[in-house]
Amino acid sequence: METFDIRGINYAVDISGHGEPVLMAHCLTWNHHDYDYQVQALSDDYLLIRPDQRGHGETGFVAEPYSFRDMVDDLHDLQQQLGVGPVHYVGHSMGAMMGPYFALAYPDALRSMTLIGGSAIAEPEERLVGYRQLVAAVRAGAHEKVIDRLVSLFFSEWSRANRQEAIEKYRRDFLQTPAEGMYWTAEAVFTRENLLPRLAEIAVPTLVIVGEKDVVTSPERAQELADGIPNAKLLTVPDAGHFTTVEAPDAVNTALREFWQSV
Repeated sequence: METFDIRGINYAVDISGHGEPVLMAHCLTWNHHDYDYQVQALSDDYLLIRPDQRGHGETGFVAEPYSFRDMVDDLHDLQQQLGVGPVHYVGHSMGAMMGPYFALAYPDALRSMTLIGGSAIAEPEERLVGYRQLVAAVRAGAHEKVIDRLVSLFFSEWSRANRQEAIEKYRRDFLQTPAEGMYWTAEAVFTRENLLPRLAEIAVPTLVIVGEKDVVTSPERAQELADGIPNAKLLTVPDAGHFTTVEAPDAVNTALREFWQSV
């Protein structure tokens, strides 16, 4: 892992491979390991840049409210420090929710955008209470009590039976995630804006990927992204849940490679 001072925050970043640059933004509750299966398959042809986002992994945070725009500014600053030109942006879950913010703020910084398990709407009120209870439990030190609930939310029934290696990888990393950092970044997720009305402004070539069994950001949310962003493509992955990157890595990796070769 390399470290960068980004707007006063110490960022840890894994950089591997060579070729066209790819900036990969992970989900809430995990870290850069969200994309381990992509590194295995794609680093021979692409330069994969995987930061731990604020409050996750080895990256610091500020103990005060911040927004997706702040986190996008962080990623753009990292891109500038690395001196890489337009990147293929890949976002999963939280990272996918950040994608439209990035495309709207810095369109010239992106060569393409892939949104995996994403949503353009504000967090639905009916979900906020339950999500905040989970985050509060983690903040109080109850990681162990929360993890089983998260696994049942994030992974499909098929994956829980067939992708135990990936689930154990997530479990190990989640239990080491700084609770206070997760809390403040979760607040950025929970207070995001509704960007549906602005999707038509995005001109970046976009691929939307969603797991058929995703109950966190449903196929309906993916369809909204694909319908709203001009000329976006949509891929629905059979049997996968919310963590498609590790539940169905072969399907995701094939889709990424084909998409990047087309833009």
